[in-house]
Amino acid sequence: MNLQDDPHRLAVLKFAIGQPVRRTEDPVLVRGAGCYTDDVRLAGEAYAVIVRSRIAHGVIKCIDTSAARRLPGVLAAFTGADLAAYGTLKCIVPFNNRDGTPMKRPPRPRYRCV
Repeated sequence: MNLQDDPHRLAVLKFAIGQPVRRTEDPVLVRGAGCYTDDVRLAGEAYAVIVRSRIAHGVIKCIDTSAARRLPGVLAAFTGADLAAYGTLKCIVPFNNRDGTPMKRPPRPRYRCV
Protein backbone atom coordinates (compact mmCIF):
# COMPACT_ATOMS: atom_id res chain seq x y z
CA MET A 1 0.00 0.00 0.00
CA ASN A 2 1.24 3.45 -0.90
CA LEU A 3 1.35 6.23 1.71
CA GLN A 4 -0.50 8.47 -0.73
CA ASP A 5 -3.43 6.00 -0.66
CA ASP A 6 -3.87 6.27 3.11
CA PRO A 7 -3.57 9.88 4.38
CA HIS A 8 -4.14 8.73 7.99
CA ARG A 9 -1.04 6.52 7.86
CA LEU A 10 1.00 9.45 6.53
CA ALA A 11 -0.25 11.63 9.39
CA VAL A 12 0.71 8.99 11.97
CA LEU A 13 4.19 8.59 10.51
CA LYS A 14 4.77 12.33 10.22
CA PHE A 15 3.19 13.47 13.51
CA ALA A 16 3.40 10.40 15.75
CA ILE A 17 4.21 10.04 19.41
CA GLY A 18 7.90 10.53 20.06
CA GLN A 19 8.43 12.87 17.11
CA PRO A 20 10.28 16.08 17.95
CA VAL A 21 8.14 19.20 18.05
CA ARG A 22 9.81 22.47 17.18
CA ARG A 23 9.11 24.93 19.98
CA THR A 24 9.45 28.48 18.77
CA GLU A 25 9.06 30.07 22.23
CA ASP A 26 12.07 28.37 23.84
CA PRO A 27 14.89 30.73 22.70
CA VAL A 28 13.13 33.73 24.26
CA LEU A 29 12.56 31.86 27.53
CA VAL A 30 16.09 30.42 27.70
CA ARG A 31 17.58 33.92 27.25
CA GLY A 32 15.45 35.15 30.16
CA ALA A 33 13.55 37.53 27.87
CA GLY A 34 10.14 35.91 28.39
CA CYS A 35 7.35 38.02 29.86
CA TYR A 36 5.02 36.45 32.40
CA THR A 37 1.97 37.89 34.15
CA ASP A 38 4.02 38.26 37.34
CA ASP A 39 6.39 40.56 35.42
CA VAL A 40 3.62 43.09 34.70
CA ARG A 41 3.38 45.99 37.16
CA LEU A 42 0.40 48.36 37.18
CA ALA A 43 -0.07 51.55 39.18
CA GLY A 44 -2.15 50.95 42.31
CA GLU A 45 -2.19 47.18 41.98
CA ALA A 46 -2.74 44.97 45.01
CA TYR A 47 -1.88 41.33 45.71
CA ALA A 48 -4.13 38.68 47.15
CA VAL A 49 -2.85 35.91 49.39
CA ILE A 50 -4.90 32.88 50.35
CA VAL A 51 -3.92 31.16 53.57
CA ARG A 52 -5.00 27.55 53.94
CA SER A 53 -4.90 25.17 56.85
CA ARG A 54 -1.48 23.66 57.53
CA ILE A 55 -3.16 20.51 58.82
CA ALA A 56 -4.56 18.08 56.26
CA HIS A 57 -8.27 17.43 56.83
CA GLY A 58 -8.18 19.82 59.77
CA VAL A 59 -11.32 21.57 60.95
CA ILE A 60 -11.10 25.34 61.18
CA LYS A 61 -13.10 26.41 64.20
CA CYS A 62 -12.11 30.06 64.38
CA ILE A 63 -10.13 32.60 62.38
CA ASP A 64 -8.90 35.82 63.97
CA THR A 65 -7.90 38.33 61.29
CA SER A 66 -7.43 41.34 63.60
CA ALA A 67 -3.61 41.15 63.65
CA ALA A 68 -3.44 40.78 59.86
CA ARG A 69 -5.74 43.76 59.34
CA ARG A 70 -3.45 45.97 61.49
CA LEU A 71 -0.34 45.27 59.39
CA PRO A 72 0.88 48.17 57.24
CA GLY A 73 -0.15 47.85 53.60
CA VAL A 74 -2.94 45.33 54.24
CA LEU A 75 -6.08 46.52 52.49
CA ALA A 76 -8.43 43.83 53.78
CA ALA A 77 -8.60 40.36 55.31
CA PHE A 78 -11.59 38.15 54.62
CA THR A 79 -12.77 34.83 55.96
CA GLY A 80 -15.53 32.58 54.71
CA ALA A 81 -17.87 34.15 57.28
CA ASP A 82 -17.18 37.61 55.81
CA LEU A 83 -18.17 36.39 52.35
CA ALA A 84 -21.12 34.17 53.37
CA ALA A 85 -23.63 36.54 51.75
CA TYR A 86 -22.10 35.76 48.34
CA GLY A 87 -22.98 32.07 48.67
CA THR A 88 -20.80 29.13 47.75
CA LEU A 89 -18.38 29.16 44.86
CA LYS A 90 -20.27 28.37 41.70
CA CYS A 91 -18.87 25.99 39.12
CA ILE A 92 -19.36 27.42 35.63
CA VAL A 93 -19.46 24.01 33.97
CA PRO A 94 -22.06 21.53 35.28
CA PHE A 95 -19.82 18.49 35.60
CA ASN A 96 -21.42 15.06 35.75
CA ASN A 97 -20.12 11.74 37.02
CA ARG A 98 -19.00 9.07 34.55
CA ASP A 99 -22.44 7.48 34.63
CA GLY A 100 -24.09 10.83 33.76
CA THR A 101 -25.55 11.54 37.20
CA PRO A 102 -25.04 15.05 38.59
CA MET A 103 -21.90 15.65 40.63
CA LYS A 104 -22.46 15.41 44.38
CA ARG A 105 -21.91 18.72 46.11
CA PRO A 106 -20.34 18.26 49.54
CA PRO A 107 -21.81 20.18 52.48
CA ARG A 108 -19.94 23.33 53.44
CA PRO A 109 -20.64 23.86 57.13
CA ARG A 110 -20.06 27.29 58.61
CA TYR A 111 -18.14 27.62 61.88
CA ARG A 112 -18.27 30.60 64.21
CA CYS A 113 -15.73 31.82 66.73
CA VAL A 114 -16.75 30.93 70.26
